Amino acid sequence: MAIHLRKRKQRKNGKISLYLDIYKGKTTTSDGKIKHLRQYEFLNLYLIDKPKTDADKNHNKHILQLANIIKNQRELGLQTHKYGFDSKSDYKDTNFYEYFNSLLEQKKDTSSFNIYKSVLKTIKEFKGDELTFSEITEDFGEKYLRFLQNKKCCGDKKLMTKTIKTYFEIFTYSIRRAVKDKVIKENLVSSIQVPRVKKAKIIYLTEAELKLLVQTDCKHTELKRAYIFCCLTGLRWSDVSKLTWGEIAKETNNKYSIIFRQKKTQELNYLPLSERALTFLGERKTDNEKVFNLPSYTCLNSKILQSWCVDAGVNKKITFHSSRHTFAA
Repeated sequence: MAIHLRKRKQRKNGKISLYLDIYKGKTTTSDGKIKHLRQYEFLNLYLIDKPKTDADKNHNKHILQLANIIKNQRELGLQTHKYGFDSKSDYKDTNFYEYFNSLLEQKKDTSSFNIYKSVLKTIKEFKGDELTFSEITEDFGEKYLRFLQNKKCCGDKKLMTKTIKTYFEIFTYSIRRAVKDKVIKENLVSSIQVPRVKKAKIIYLTEAELKLLVQTDCKHTELKRAYIFCCLTGLRWSDVSKLTWGEIAKETNNKYSIIFRQKKTQELNYLPLSERALTFLGERKTDNEKVFNLPSYTCLNSKILQSWCVDAGVNKKITFHSSRHTFAA
């Protein structure tokens, strides 16, 4: 076995993340091919790319020192395990939050990153800032599930069953991954049943209802503008919230289109814009500025949208995702 400290440049922020590349040897597959066995541990440590100031250089120096200390600890854990000694780092005394953060790091630049962050937040609300794998028993899992079922958000409103199911499945997935990564030896929460989710009714707006919303003021004007724009283009929240003017391309005959990388799939997309959609873009700014100045995605946004609907006389319970259904209708 061998452990190497590796670096990877982040596309989103330009920083350099550090991770451990743990080589565990090789094996021969059933079809005779050689398969190299590797495990990666993301350290949640970052270097400043091309440091210029003394402060930046000192930051990188200390981060590298810390990363090497972790690397040495992992090497010691491998050696004690190899020679049959008891090693705490091999089993349940491992910090759960450190491990979950390594999974979170792998989700950066994906559509599920914010969901993983929310799950981590709820676990800390339930248990506090310290949690080891030895504490994650079947009883812990059942109590955490009940915590999610009783958790309030946006006033007295409870979490939706679908949200509870998603949060708990991500939590149990992290335990399965820990078993696979040999951080722990068994999954004690595998028998807990997550709640079933009934198929939700698809909500969309008619042309007449959309016109009523256009004519009605909304508490958050940018949210209104982005919502209507998405009704006319089918963009997701994750894409419209990061949309920049540099992604709006002018073509021949005064036509415009959006050329963007979809956050959920990471695929490059080309989307022609209708004349109607163009009217909701507003005044063009510099290429790196966002087209819409939107708040963070919370259930408060749904409250604002619902209040807007009531004011417009539209008797439907909408969310921002309803804009995609409206576009598809």
